[in-house]
Amino acid sequence: MELEYAGRRYPVPQGELTLGSDPASGVVLEGAGARHAVVRVLGPTMATVRVQDPGLEVTVNTVRVGREPTPLLHGDVIRIGTHQLTVLNPAHPVGTARTPPEGAKERLHDTLFGVPRPAIAVPPQAPPPEPPPARTGMIWVIVAAAVSIGVLAFLLLR
Repeated sequence: MELEYAGRRYPVPQGELTLGSDPASGVVLEGAGARHAVVRVLGPTMATVRVQDPGLEVTVNTVRVGREPTPLLHGDVIRIGTHQLTVLNPAHPVGTARTPPEGAKERLHDTLFGVPRPAIAVPPQAPPPEPPPARTGMIWVIVAAAVSIGVLAFLLLR
């Protein structure tokens, strides 16, 4: 895997490649932060980039990169300020059967680094069920029947 910048190709070694204005950086970018971003190789066809210092801006294909690693694929464009670096990876050429489908990069990122957890929405609590209606009508029928039997017994036994 290589990064192309200003007509020159920079091989990305196993491990990390620093992008920034520090003379010790693998790719020196004037006007950028000292250690602006880091590219890390994850295998023969995959690498990631992440911002090294909070508050610095890096974009990949016009999407802003944060502190979480963002996957890089062949042909991706990294922008740091006015600098533009292109990801070149002969092991993953564009236009072959190995070219990932649309949206695969985002799914790969979710697989490698986890899906951001959305805020947990607590469903509204249902009101407690109403108690069954009291059987007051039935009680009065039973009481009336008992009183009637008592009155009838009194009258017959008198």
